[in-house]
Amino acid sequence: KWLCNPVRKLSHGRLDRNPGDSGNICAKKHSSLDSKVVITKEEMGNKSSSPGPPSNVTNEDSNIETQTEENEVEDNVFIPSEDKSDTNNAAENSECITSEGQLESDAMLGASPLETSEEPEDSLSQEGSPFLEGPNELLPSQEEEHEKALTKRRFVLQELVDTERDYVRDLGCLVEGYLNLMRNDEVPVPEDLKNGKDKIVFGNVEAIYEWHRDSFCAEIEKCIEEPQRLGILFRRYERRLNMYVVYCQNKPKSEYIVSEYLDTFFEDIRQKLGHKLTLPDLLIKPVQRIMKYQLLLKDILKYTEKAGLEEEAQNLRKAVQIMHVVPKAANDMMNVGRLQGFNGKITAQGKLLQQGILMVSDPSTGKMKERQVFLFEQIIIFSDFIGPKSQFSAPVYIYKNHIQVNKMALEERSEDGDPTKFVLKSKDPLQAGLAFIIQGKTVEDRNEWVANLRAILDTQLDFLRALQSPIAYQKELTKDMCSKNLRQANGNDLHQN
Repeated sequence: KWLCNPVRKLSHGRLDRNPGDSGNICAKKHSSLDSKVVITKEEMGNKSSSPGPPSNVTNEDSNIETQTEENEVEDNVFIPSEDKSDTNNAAENSECITSEGQLESDAMLGASPLETSEEPEDSLSQEGSPFLEGPNELLPSQEEEHEKALTKRRFVLQELVDTERDYVRDLGCLVEGYLNLMRNDEVPVPEDLKNGKDKIVFGNVEAIYEWHRDSFCAEIEKCIEEPQRLGILFRRYERRLNMYVVYCQNKPKSEYIVSEYLDTFFEDIRQKLGHKLTLPDLLIKPVQRIMKYQLLLKDILKYTEKAGLEEEAQNLRKAVQIMHVVPKAANDMMNVGRLQGFNGKITAQGKLLQQGILMVSDPSTGKMKERQVFLFEQIIIFSDFIGPKSQFSAPVYIYKNHIQVNKMALEERSEDGDPTKFVLKSKDPLQAGLAFIIQGKTVEDRNEWVANLRAILDTQLDFLRALQSPIAYQKELTKDMCSKNLRQANGNDLHQN
């Protein structure tokens, strides 16, 4: 019974209109407080000004005002919407009860409930929500960068596929064009080309063509929809790609033969086939292609890393490394194939370790001359560089001198102290006094040559010691391995401590 009218009615589940209760003190208190809940827009715009007490208010006006306010409370506060769920009704009723309990205390303090409820909103708008700011704001930009990197990668992948198709078509012009005509005798073949020279002209290009046409091109096309296959693809076909090393090794001989018949026999075939490209233009395609793979793979790797696809990037890094080694070996062997005048068998000299242009002193005059130098496992060869005589010819290397590795001495410093120079001497009695002062283009170039030469000489020394006393050498080798393992173990312990 001590509960005021609106709250009592709320506890019964409904609100009965009773205009006679307008004289009740509790109802009057609520009517004055409820008037603060129902605030017009004009009052919201002028919250700082407190209204003064009304003058000359009659009992009738007071009753009407009280009844109207109770209706507004009934319509806007206590009676829930029919569209809301039971959960929302319970939450709304609990809020109303809480606000009813706070009305009297707020009224005693002279503060408006609406004003106090607006303060958190103002502070929220000023300080910002932690759920809207911070790391989450970076997500759209990160997603944008991710998509941009994937789009650029797709463009490079498409270029890889398109150029692969063009490459297969060019190889087809060689095999299905020139080779078929020469085999079918549709064009009379000169007698000089019938003694195996025709095979030297084309090398193993037919095997390369069939592999690309039947397998590799189709595998690359799948990478458009499945880019993660690309790095694995080049790793799987690493041995197949070494066909290009064989092709490039034969290329200098092919160029020499083609140059002899370019304006006669091969020109007749070109006109009969209706090709725009000449035979040398087609024969250089495999060399260009093996170099192009590395450039395209590097671009694809770059965009894959930007997209954050680390697993794919790991496979692509290995693919890039493969396509760095294969073209280098192909280029090295192509240069070896251009070496002329060497009486020995070049394939018996072991693996080609390094080749390049160095300044080498002439043994007779002492003057420094530019030489193309080939460093094999068994020998180092010095040759003279002769540039191409025409646009269809290639440079050649004329043999000048050599030193066998097992009869070679290395002096890492020259007499004048130039940091770009080193000295090689022959210990062969047949080459008594033979020495070469060698100068690299840079200090780094010189250091690379010296490191490779030192490694070869150390290997040769170990080999001789193993031949002379194999038991002692094996014991020393085992001792060195144990010492190395012990140092590694101690280093790991220190690192852990």
